Amino acid sequence: MKNQCIISTSILSSNFKNLHNEIKDIENCGTDEIHIDVMDGEFVENLSFGLPIINTIRSSTKLPLEGHMMVNYPIKYVKSFADAGIDIFTFHIESKSPTMKTIELIKKQNLKVGIAINPDSSISLLQKYIDHIDRIIFMSVYPGKGGQKYIRSTEDKMIEFLSLNKNKNILLGVDGGIKSETIRGAYNAGARLFISGTGILDNKLGYYGAIDQLRRATLN
Repeated sequence: MKNQCIISTSILSSNFKNLHNEIKDIENCGTDEIHIDVMDGEFVENLSFGLPIINTIRSSTKLPLEGHMMVNYPIKYVKSFADAGIDIFTFHIESKSPTMKTIELIKKQNLKVGIAINPDSSISLLQKYIDHIDRIIFMSVYPGKGGQKYIRSTEDKMIEFLSLNKNKNILLGVDGGIKSETIRGAYNAGARLFISGTGILDNKLGYYGAIDQLRRATLN
């Protein structure tokens, strides 16, 4: 995993008037995954994508889709989002659904399991679930709004996590404020999955240039 760099494009700020073509452009410009932020207006204050949008995205790309469930009760959404074509179901450790039951249901649907953790939550919350999940998404902003400033202390949390779990084969991701000037620090801290929204979609270099710039920044 040393040289791995997975770029996931968050479509929260996409052009929804022309979503199909937007997704195709993102795919053609070299992203590895599509990241879909799902909000219920309770776990975070905003509302976002429902199943019709998921269906549109699924029909527009063969790329892996990660549903990032910023919802109070993610267990309620597992079956319907699996049916809609999600490949990775990521929910928050801070949510109200029973964590292990949610993991088991996700696996039953043959999806990859991700757990996201907020900037102010302790990594100790993750420990009992590590052997049952595929990825951990460290939030480097507070969830629910795009365009926030990157929280550098996230890197310290990842370093601490890896020091406690040296022999675990689990993918670490970072979500929030990922741009060319922040990705290297996250990479050095152990992340290999990088979720970027405005850093790609609102970049003056265009989608291809932005994604290429992110990859190159991990090598410098």
